[in-house]
Amino acid sequence: MPELPAIRRAPRRLPLAGHAVPLLVQPLEFLKSLPALGDMVRVRMGPDDAYVPCDPALFRQILKDTRLYDKGGLFYDRGREAVGNGLVTSRWADHRRQRPLMQPSFDHRHIGHYAELMADETEALMRSWRSGEVVDVDKAMARLTLRITTRSLFSVPADHTLVAQVEKWLPILMDGFFRRMFVPARVLSLVPGKMNRQYPPPIAEMRKLTEEIIDEVRRKKDEDPGLLAGLMNARDETTGAPLGTQEIFDQVLILLIAGSETTATALAFTFHLLGAHPEIGARLREEVDGALGGRTPRFEDLSGLTFTRQVLMESLRLYPPAWMFTRSTTTACELGGHAFPEGTTFLLSPYILQHDPELFPRPERFDPDRWRPGAMSDVARRSVLPFGAGGRKCIGDQFALNEAMLAVAAIAGRWNLTPVGDRPIRPIARATLKTGPLPMRLQERPHEPVRNATTTDLRDQR
Repeated sequence: MPELPAIRRAPRRLPLAGHAVPLLVQPLEFLKSLPALGDMVRVRMGPDDAYVPCDPALFRQILKDTRLYDKGGLFYDRGREAVGNGLVTSRWADHRRQRPLMQPSFDHRHIGHYAELMADETEALMRSWRSGEVVDVDKAMARLTLRITTRSLFSVPADHTLVAQVEKWLPILMDGFFRRMFVPARVLSLVPGKMNRQYPPPIAEMRKLTEEIIDEVRRKKDEDPGLLAGLMNARDETTGAPLGTQEIFDQVLILLIAGSETTATALAFTFHLLGAHPEIGARLREEVDGALGGRTPRFEDLSGLTFTRQVLMESLRLYPPAWMFTRSTTTACELGGHAFPEGTTFLLSPYILQHDPELFPRPERFDPDRWRPGAMSDVARRSVLPFGAGGRKCIGDQFALNEAMLAVAAIAGRWNLTPVGDRPIRPIARATLKTGPLPMRLQERPHEPVRNATTTDLRDQR
């Protein structure tokens, strides 16, 4: 058997910093250039090498074996420093115990209840809009998903201190966390100024606010239906032991961040794409009008909104919120014919696979019809991974997908959102992929008045 060629190293490496500069300055362009170097490419992240699988089969093999390819490397090591050992950041052994305790709160019994809350909060947002005004859709979607997350998962009202404080601290926390993924600590410590000063306060403030929510739920005892109450009441099937206070805290913080940040950016990109492609927006509105006739969408309506789902999936293909993450080997292993020692870091980027021209002809084109039955290969379909795959697939994937579809259908049914100016969007790759400021002009569509929102004012229950 011929010997495999050596794994090539990506260009543009600098002493000490490694590939931090291209990963910070032009990460998407840098990543898209790697497949030309082979099925596996070596990059320098911080003090160590990391390996980037550019072949779909190697990518899926890593995601499938969650015990061998555990959550580690700079992405998750730094993530645990920032937000604790929650479900998203924990290693295999902790995750194996944590997930069964949390899964009941995300099963189908709760989906209908969550969908009602999602619809109510989307209506509340739309009632604040005025025809003809310009809004920053990125900020509007961030506020919407934060309200949905806090209310659906943590049973706090939209005006709770947590909402305003997370809006203030979360962008700083996520940006600082991203920078620390690539820049070695010894280099970062030499950097003066605001980046080092701003990072610690949001961590401390977010932890303080989360502790206050935990105290509120304890005072309510059995009156609280939210996820946090479910976590506090959960018991290990084997030992009967509950989650410890620190474990509860870590789960709350990571779910708050993950539950709002990723769906918000997915919605912002979707409305940007619909505004930039008015013919596709018209098709979506035609479907929504036919299915809903101007009323608020319900959970039962989602199965009939097939083109709306195609639009959302194509948006997630083009702009995956979780555009990059890492895994670390727990033992020595072989992958793609190459031997790797224990502790090897793999950098996985869904963005690479989802922009592969061999899988997706004209990959930069926004084409929801790719998602018609039979329109793409099974390999291509399995390479679109907005929620991950395998045993570490996002526990809230259905929650997030329902939330996004309900928001898109409700807003598109009542509003036209058109871009202001013709400057092309440049995705901002940080801890998640973001649009940045996204000004769009609102134009209300003529419809019969919809029902009043039924958002419960939980202030009287506190």
